[in-house]
Amino acid sequence: MIDEITFEVLRHRLDAINDDAALVLARLSGSQLAAEARDLNTVIMAPDGRVVCCGRYVLAQVVSMHLVVRDILENYSDNPGFGPGDQFITNDPYIGTLHQPDVVVVAPIFVDGRLMGWCGSTAHQPDVGGPNPGGITYDARSIFDEAVPMPPVRIVEGGRLRRDIEREYLIRSRTAELNRLDLLGQVVANRSVVEQVTGLCAQYGAGTVGAVLDRLLERTEALLRERLRVLPDGRWRHVSYVEYRPYGSTAEEPETVYAVRLTMTKRDDDLELDFTDSDPQAPGAINAAYPALANFAIGSVLIYLCGGLPWVPGGVWPVVRILSREGTVVHARWPAGVAMSTAATCQAIRVSVNACVVRMLEVAEELAPLVMASCQAAGGGGGTVHGLRADGSAYATMTLDEISGGGGATWAGDGADSSGYTTSPGASCVNVEVNEAYLPLLYERRAELADTGGPGRHRGGVGTLHALTTHGTETPMTMMSFGQGLQHPLATGVCGGGFGGQSVIAVLPRADLPVMEGPPPEEGRLLPMPAARFPIGAGDVLVSVSQGGGGLGDPIEREPSAVLDDVRNGLVSPDGARRDYGVVIVGDLGEPAEPRVDEAATARLRDERRRDRIGRSPVPPAAGGRRGRRLSAALDLVPAAEGSQERDGAVACARCATALCAARENVYEHLVVRDESPAGRSPLGALYPGGERFVLRHFHCPGCAAQIDVQVCRAGDPVLAAVEVL
Repeated sequence: MIDEITFEVLRHRLDAINDDAALVLARLSGSQLAAEARDLNTVIMAPDGRVVCCGRYVLAQVVSMHLVVRDILENYSDNPGFGPGDQFITNDPYIGTLHQPDVVVVAPIFVDGRLMGWCGSTAHQPDVGGPNPGGITYDARSIFDEAVPMPPVRIVEGGRLRRDIEREYLIRSRTAELNRLDLLGQVVANRSVVEQVTGLCAQYGAGTVGAVLDRLLERTEALLRERLRVLPDGRWRHVSYVEYRPYGSTAEEPETVYAVRLTMTKRDDDLELDFTDSDPQAPGAINAAYPALANFAIGSVLIYLCGGLPWVPGGVWPVVRILSREGTVVHARWPAGVAMSTAATCQAIRVSVNACVVRMLEVAEELAPLVMASCQAAGGGGGTVHGLRADGSAYATMTLDEISGGGGATWAGDGADSSGYTTSPGASCVNVEVNEAYLPLLYERRAELADTGGPGRHRGGVGTLHALTTHGTETPMTMMSFGQGLQHPLATGVCGGGFGGQSVIAVLPRADLPVMEGPPPEEGRLLPMPAARFPIGAGDVLVSVSQGGGGLGDPIEREPSAVLDDVRNGLVSPDGARRDYGVVIVGDLGEPAEPRVDEAATARLRDERRRDRIGRSPVPPAAGGRRGRRLSAALDLVPAAEGSQERDGAVACARCATALCAARENVYEHLVVRDESPAGRSPLGALYPGGERFVLRHFHCPGCAAQIDVQVCRAGDPVLAAVEVL
């Protein structure tokens, strides 16, 4: 047994060693993706590969790195074997990486001949080969139309880099020199971890360090199970959508829609994530192989449920059971294409887990501080760019401009503006000047965009407008857009909050840019869906908008003074204040006039909104507080009346105490449902073909007209039983 002081010293020391490895990798990297955006992560693992320490960068890159180690243990223990000083490289998404551009290098840690654990890192590469520069082929028919992955191979043997394997790896890439620098950075980072952990074992004893690894795994599992036991049992559902245009489709054909369906069940201290009802896999590109499903599912649980607990993914795995069906869009069967999974299906997986975990947390008031609406998802503005510089040299990479969307709102306040992904807390968009230094392009604009944050009592964070063009080269730049989140929003709100704004992507003549940024026409601007490849030539501007974060709570309960502050700060427009919050702003933003809230007009407008929601005057809020067990922030589970045949009680509105239905019924079928086109809140008025297939479905209490929930669905879909009492 080790004492708590020694345990805490070693726990923090291991975290510091791991974080130091990430900094080593970033400093040695030649790519702006690693050096500037921190599209990387590092881990220290137990002997069986379970992740004990992981960095705060791109979490989803490393949560299931034990799958890579497990493959090595199962296949290479005897042939070729592994020993001190060895390191293995892979980018195989069917074994343990997210997609081919994410390259993993792992190393065993031996102390006096004993396998103490493993360390490893992931770094997103500018290009790893395949038909399309940047490593992602949008219209792939299978993985053979993408960069062909490498299974784990020993690239460092006894501390010496194998030149034959290095050449085999680098010859695949159009950006070989950048990839080589990243590779050397990963090798040196692993070597640093091995040396420092070996020194730690010399100081405290290998047995003590091993006991710390074991205790971190055991303690994290125990704390998570304890948190789950606080929550009543239940079942929650969410559906997210992904669009994809398969190879051979014409521009006139609408994209095929694929649904990611999650049913999450919590019983006692066990959590089950069931994705088996998700749609069959696509022909290529957007599918997630099982490691990507596991990474994003477990990573989302760690972010949205485990706040305040140790940052130990390996301790979460025993608590969460993932159910999936091979051959679906979330669990692709070889040889389906998967290179675009991180920007498509994986985002839908994260949003679905986020929505279900939040609905579960709403049940317990003491866990309310953990409730967080969805952050941005990867949108149409994300993608790869490639072309030729003036000297004829090739470039191929991502700008990462899309990592500038809004964060989700919480009960503590509004979502963070232009903050990026919650599940990538240490990653960020690349500085404008850095992208301009690396690439032949020039930014015309980068600015936060009003009205992109999800409406709510607490507003979602706003997204960002980007406008860039080629510079210093006569060759057009070609972009491959991820093409997601254009037809409907992805970042879900919670507790009655609205979705964050959609994404936007367009290539326009520079003369059209001022018009695009002006007030949108009432009928909107119909833009083409991005093709697999589209050029940005001289005189063209690539315009993109990253998505906003989801809101929290009914928007017409937001304090008018907070809306006024947003208007003054350029985060909400006066028209958006009226449309989204029912707040009437008078006065001009320019000097000398000051905008202010028209209190009387605001009260009248909000009363009118409530009447419109349910078709009559609402009842006032009930006095005396809540009348039963919390089912959500807006719903109570009240005991059955004496003599009632309904033994399980009933569901009632927490605001006005209106009885809605029996406990076992789908309460959403007993709310007032109002479908609305998402086009009304699309940034810049941008509309895309196929958007008419989707609706924003608002659910209101039939008594007081409170907004209970907002969902994105396909027009005509049945009402989802998002909350089920067990």
